[in-house]
Amino acid sequence: MLDQGQITQATANILMRSVDEAMDLVSSRPLCDWNSLQSSVYFPSYYRFLSASMLPQSFITYFTVQRLESGCYICATFLRAHRIARRQLQNFLGDSEIAKIVIDESNAGGEEARKFLEEVRCTFPQLLCVLKTRQVTYAVLTHLSENVQNLWKTGLLEEKEMAHLDDAWQTDLKKLKRNPQLVKMPRVGDLLGTHPLVGMLPAAVRAPLLSNKKEKVKGHGAALYMEGSRATGIWIVSIGAVKWRSQRLSSRHSLHPIFPHGSTLGLYEVLTGKSCLCDMITDSLVRCFFIEAEKIDQLRRSDPSVEAFLWQESAAVIAKLLIPRVFEKMTMQETRLLVSTGSTMNLYTKGEDIMLEHNYIGILLEGTLKAENQNSILPPGVLLPSNMDLELLGLESSAMNRMDSCYAADSYQVEAQARVLIFEVGRLFTEANGQRNQPGGSFSAEALQLSVEESTGEEQVIITVDSPNKLPLGDSSAGSSSGVTRGS
Repeated sequence: MLDQGQITQATANILMRSVDEAMDLVSSRPLCDWNSLQSSVYFPSYYRFLSASMLPQSFITYFTVQRLESGCYICATFLRAHRIARRQLQNFLGDSEIAKIVIDESNAGGEEARKFLEEVRCTFPQLLCVLKTRQVTYAVLTHLSENVQNLWKTGLLEEKEMAHLDDAWQTDLKKLKRNPQLVKMPRVGDLLGTHPLVGMLPAAVRAPLLSNKKEKVKGHGAALYMEGSRATGIWIVSIGAVKWRSQRLSSRHSLHPIFPHGSTLGLYEVLTGKSCLCDMITDSLVRCFFIEAEKIDQLRRSDPSVEAFLWQESAAVIAKLLIPRVFEKMTMQETRLLVSTGSTMNLYTKGEDIMLEHNYIGILLEGTLKAENQNSILPPGVLLPSNMDLELLGLESSAMNRMDSCYAADSYQVEAQARVLIFEVGRLFTEANGQRNQPGGSFSAEALQLSVEESTGEEQVIITVDSPNKLPLGDSSAGSSSGVTRGS
């Protein structure tokens, strides 16, 4: 790989040193060449200090990308070398017990390398573009040189012509080595502009909000906030994925408890003043922005339509937390569609009765309700009619009994002013799928897909970045039939 120009001399030295160190221990320990590479692959210990310091973000990003770039080369080379070695070992020893043990040790050693590359695929796809471009360019130029040599040997080119073309190729190769393509990170303005929360706000309120943002880069496994802690602000996830877990909300009912890029986390807690509902832990390298709760309070007071939009945005996250088996089948874009155009958000005053029709459900966002033979219902919670078919929600009767966030009753009496989001379960999937295929919908999106495929054809990863259009801010109650009857 060094001769082919796929890795640098420095990377080759690091890899060979790890092999030498593992060879010294092979008689007493399993394969351990990866242990020597970990310090060269993972982020340096001082990076957390840099991310919290007052240094310019471009300066911090430069060092981060330098480490990521080197780590990608090391991991890719490590995996390829082990793949070749496993193939050669199996050809030599066959399906013997010794070969099986060594191959298992080799596969186990490559898990961390695969995990690192997967994080980079999800968070910095542009970095992989640069690495692939360099390797492909080198391979093309090398192949061109070989073709020129063959043409000269067959007599189709004279020696002077061959030398002239070879000089041109060598010049291009030197340019590639001396001035490789630079890694261009997405600009902060571009990241925020394509985020649904920021991109859909009026320009008059957007600028003051963004002037107080704090950019953060979190490594895998870092906590954005923990269940029960005080909400100090919101997290705008621009790149990466975040995993949630909760004792109260029973995340075991979720098959894929992941919030992808484009999510707004902590907004509901800021709007209601409640403590954090769950743990939010990064599931990859995450580039995000933090906005203090005080700025969100100022934003919601600026315009009633802005406040209604903030409630809609927060409801999209709450729906995924409370009814994961239904909403995890939908993307965040589809969930926002359902909340904004396929549901109604109603306000109820004290003393009113809420009676849900068959196959309509509600999500209590704020206020206090009372149902027959039940204690006071506090938000957030799922409100079901007593004759609700629980299979539509992916629940059984026994499962609902264990969830203290789901309630079933013929009617609910309002004890304190309540805000309830109501939608029809039967239309949930049909509306989402219909809007997804509608080219001129109010929340259409363009997808940028990047396919990264190894030359062996063994793996393929598709990275999709949604770029949503702006949504008009309007009455939050506009939408489908409410499916609810008021009483007093």
